[in-house]
Amino acid sequence: MKVEQLARRLMVAQIALTAVLALGWGVYSGYFDAMAVVYGGMVSIVLAWMHKRGVRKAEDVSLRDPKAGMLILFVSAVLRFILLIVLLGVGFGLLKLAPQPMLAGFVLAQLGFLFVARR
Repeated sequence: MKVEQLARRLMVAQIALTAVLALGWGVYSGYFDAMAVVYGGMVSIVLAWMHKRGVRKAEDVSLRDPKAGMLILFVSAVLRFILLIVLLGVGFGLLKLAPQPMLAGFVLAQLGFLFVARR
């Protein structure tokens, strides 16, 4: 399966899982908790998009220089980790979102990433 097709399936799965969890959490706890779930899911979706972008760039470069391709993958992973900390910090600190629904949205969307990517 091509990277673009896999990325599209992944994005659809992550959005669907996030929407279902947000709907359920919204019915159970209210609008603000549902928005926290959506924010957590969107963090995961942004990180998945960055992962796809890094892999695509590393594939292109590795044909000419395998070491440069590995370096791109490493730098991409570090940037994603930093972005994760920043985005979760914004959600917790600046936006004052509830931690449990936000983390649940993030984790469920990440699980979607793992299950779709394994296929």
